[in-house]
Amino acid sequence: MTSHERFAASCRHQTPDRVPIDYMATAAVTGKLKAFYRVESERGLLEKLGCDFYYLSCRDITQNETSRPLYRGPKLDVTDAERTCPFRIRYRRMVFDDKFGADEVVRGPLADAGSVKDVLDHALPNPDWFDMEPLQAECEEFADKVIIGGFWTAIFGNSYRLMGLDKFLLNMAVQPEMIKTLVDRMTDFYLELNDRVFAMLAGKMHVYFLGNDWGTQKGLLFSKQMWLDIFFENYKRLITHAHDYGFKVMTHSCGSIVPLIDPLVEAGVDILDPVQTTAEGMQPAMLKDRFGNRLVFHGAIDTQNVLPRETPENVYQHATETIDVLGCRGGYIFASCNNIQDDTPVENVAAMYKAAQEYR
Repeated sequence: MTSHERFAASCRHQTPDRVPIDYMATAAVTGKLKAFYRVESERGLLEKLGCDFYYLSCRDITQNETSRPLYRGPKLDVTDAERTCPFRIRYRRMVFDDKFGADEVVRGPLADAGSVKDVLDHALPNPDWFDMEPLQAECEEFADKVIIGGFWTAIFGNSYRLMGLDKFLLNMAVQPEMIKTLVDRMTDFYLELNDRVFAMLAGKMHVYFLGNDWGTQKGLLFSKQMWLDIFFENYKRLITHAHDYGFKVMTHSCGSIVPLIDPLVEAGVDILDPVQTTAEGMQPAMLKDRFGNRLVFHGAIDTQNVLPRETPENVYQHATETIDVLGCRGGYIFASCNNIQDDTPVENVAAMYKAAQEYR
């Protein structure tokens, strides 16, 4: 099977020739793996790992600097230590152009906002400031892979980074109209930006990936009803828009998010990432039994404990057991349950991917 055929079979909940394989890691890990496998290019590494997917170089226009080659807007304030993103959120520069990395927020421009008017007065970026043309060449170069794109569409993440997480969560309870206004505006911005991406990459890109973290290790960051009131319809709008262009939709949320899975399915999500199995209630067998006929699962290989701390033999066994559970009857994409971090031995990463390639 080709990568495209393997992915399509899994999305249809049919058993492919082998489980589709994906790779997400920090730039430091990627550098170590290139040295380990004696390859020089990203493509060379993806081939060694048996990877069926390729992520476009710009995955986020705020948390890292991968959008800078595409940005054509007003000059941004950038120093050696800090930078301002197109939303005017101030970041400490840490990951630069690592497409799987995220900088640390210093301050958002809505930190002192106290009203709906304050939210409406803050100018969001103009989607015309971004030139999508360079992404076409990437799609053509990696046309044999399943292309994953979109600019993360963090309608929760960027909204709270504008305001500060504590203040955002507090205002969800005390000033819900202000928060709803902010999230609605953020959604409108991304719908317009996505339309430019989708129109240019239709037929070349295959998966639209949006990410917002709703969960902690123990449960949701806020109530399910709050999520339904503020985010559900906006998610549905974003997902319907992507489906209209023919893309599959993968959404990301770390943590324990079981109460949101049914609403996410109702909103149209096709693929759930990253399946953080160490969080409460996120056991693979339960997820497969309860949601496996309606969702494709992406991830689940533990990056908190197993990958950084266990032996290669135990990593291999963990990977095999995960495929046993989530990969039966298709509907599973093999990947880590978050970006593989710098403290992970390369031998363990190699064991993880060896298990996926050898599993039948």
